[in-house]
Amino acid sequence: MKSAVELPRRVESARNALITYIQDNGLTTGDRLPPYAKLRAEFGFGSQTIAAAVDSLCSLGMLEVRDKVGLFVADPHGGHLTGRTVAVAIRNLAGSAYAATLAGFIQKLLSEKNCRCLTFFQSTDPTLSPCPALAEFPGLEQAVFEHRCDGIISLCQFSDADIKRLENTSTPCCFIGDDDQKAMPLSVVIEVKRFISDAAKALNDSGCTRLVQLCASDDQLALRGSSLPALVGTSYSGGVAIAEKLLALPPEKRPDGIVSDDDTIVSGLLAGLISKQLPEITYLPQIATIIHAELNEKYPSDRMILFRQDIEKYASLAVELLLNVMRGEDPGIKQLSYRFEPVQD
Repeated sequence: MKSAVELPRRVESARNALITYIQDNGLTTGDRLPPYAKLRAEFGFGSQTIAAAVDSLCSLGMLEVRDKVGLFVADPHGGHLTGRTVAVAIRNLAGSAYAATLAGFIQKLLSEKNCRCLTFFQSTDPTLSPCPALAEFPGLEQAVFEHRCDGIISLCQFSDADIKRLENTSTPCCFIGDDDQKAMPLSVVIEVKRFISDAAKALNDSGCTRLVQLCASDDQLALRGSSLPALVGTSYSGGVAIAEKLLALPPEKRPDGIVSDDDTIVSGLLAGLISKQLPEITYLPQIATIIHAELNEKYPSDRMILFRQDIEKYASLAVELLLNVMRGEDPGIKQLSYRFEPVQD
């Protein structure tokens, strides 16, 4: 396979525009491209820039020029080049298998769509601001304002000021996040509040009367606005600590139903409850929580009400929504929702 050579930035942009045109229009081997004059008008580049971009793609085997006939596709996958570049902005990943999994699916899906993926990680403490600035992701701001990315998928909500700045650069940004956060104009909203309501109803229907919910922090509890009493704990160790608190209560004061959208806390809770009661387990509440569609998870309890979370599904929703906007298509609904579905026995 021939290798790509270093190109001036403007020629590289024109080349990417040509690749994107081929991909978006589904052109294949033997299909003819528009005349040079139309390509210049379509992409806003001069004759020399377009000619240099065409020469580059011809050398890589993607295009061929037929004298006095025109420009044709030789191999739509020639050079294995990508057309669009998408930035992915990720909160600090410390301790978050969920964020890492979601980011991995986004990168995979973008690659399958022939997009180059640039990943930017938050450098500041994610607990300091619910809406971090672009500048808190080293390199992202520069990439946006130098037009080195065509769009952004963000795993956190940016500040209103930065959302406006992105709009001024015509850089679409799609946010993936829970419905306890303010959605950005282009968003895939994960219905966590609805899950809490659905899970509580399922527990009530099964006969539970003393319900509590697990939350990672007091701030998260305030955002969700649930009327259920809460127990706060972070990650696996937080779940173990909650188990100790529950076992210290008189039996009649212990909750018989627990709601949690965090499977890591639930795993810690169950481990703590079981290990501290061996050899005889006398207290094991019913728990309504999530199970990942991508993992063959097993909880060490038969008292579970499970809701399926398909991370790849809502990652795919975000990628398609962003690509539709970048292609200039009207996506219709710009805020999509993802609902956890109960697992049927």
